[in-house]
Amino acid sequence: MSKLSHLKAANILPNQIATSLALTTILSISGSLTFIHNFPAFADPINTDYSSKKVEIKPVVIPQNQLPEPLQRAVIFREISSGGITGATYQTVLLNDGTLNRIRIGDTNDSERSVRKVSVEQLKQFKKLLQKHNIAKFNNLSYPAPRGAADYITYTISSKEGTFQYNDISQNGLPNKLQSVVFAWKQIKTNAKPL
Repeated sequence: MSKLSHLKAANILPNQIATSLALTTILSISGSLTFIHNFPAFADPINTDYSSKKVEIKPVVIPQNQLPEPLQRAVIFREISSGGITGATYQTVLLNDGTLNRIRIGDTNDSERSVRKVSVEQLKQFKKLLQKHNIAKFNNLSYPAPRGAADYITYTISSKEGTFQYNDISQNGLPNKLQSVVFAWKQIKTNAKPL
């Protein structure tokens, strides 16, 4: 029995197959279009504002039960990052001697530990910047992501002066002083040398 005979026996005609294929193709193409009324399609259009230009974000207070522990004596600065696609949580701390430790919280065999060193000059400049841009006035404030945003990473930043929180979507909406601290911290992490 030929393939055509099988299809006819199953009450499927070649024109029905061709029509089904054509409709599937049209739906696939139209489903991948991202422009409606000349605007990109976003789950929440406010995402574009947060990421592409400076938008003032109204901070909210971090609930007391969500604040991290105070810094230990030898720690100058700490970043706790969580979320994103993997949902992993990392803690990176800068110590008084310029050591930069990064661990994944919950990594029982400590396989993702990273220990690097910041130069004396970089450490000195970073401490100076922290003093200049005292973050105490932003203590316990969170700069949230827009409604509907997903897969973003939240950063909880702590120094001796206090703790604030932001995410990779809301970063451009931070006050200038906090943006300077975040930028300098990223440079510290980038320039630190492996031990």
